[in-house]
Amino acid sequence: MLLNTTECLERYGSYYAIACKVKAGTLVKIERGVYSDTMEYVSGERIMQKKFPAAIFTMESAFFYHRLTDVVPDTYSLATPVRTTAIADKRVKQYFAPEGTFDIGKSELEVSGAKIAVYDLERMLIELMRHRNKLPYDYYKEVLGNYRNSLNRLYPAKLDDYLVAFPKRDAISRFLDLEVF
Repeated sequence: MLLNTTECLERYGSYYAIACKVKAGTLVKIERGVYSDTMEYVSGERIMQKKFPAAIFTMESAFFYHRLTDVVPDTYSLATPVRTTAIADKRVKQYFAPEGTFDIGKSELEVSGAKIAVYDLERMLIELMRHRNKLPYDYYKEVLGNYRNSLNRLYPAKLDDYLVAFPKRDAISRFLDLEVF
């Protein structure tokens, strides 16, 4: 089981007790702030989810997890609410969700044996349209083509419900009509 520093303090009582458990080998320090009480392999997704529990996997990571691209991302793309502190981890590319849109489309997906918070296909299609000019052209076309090939996996009504909350929804809707549907 993965534990963060707060959970370790609740369980063991002090930083000294945590250090003693690590030294004794009954607790494994995976990285700063993340511990495990077993010797099993821990995926990077599980570590990120434990380290940043309020964040949701988005963009490059979510496209890969939903099998819309075969490009393995170099970093973990995480979305956080617009007024949160910047994540100071070089393995993370942080995206700030517009006001009132952070929880829209949040779902759970099993990746590398762990359930992680990731945006669903409909939300990711909106994100693709919102960030289309910031993505490499070939990458954008690959993901877009995979969306076109899997339209039966999308729920248009859910997409319409999501669009209501986004700024510039008319432009996003126009690009959806032109490029996807």
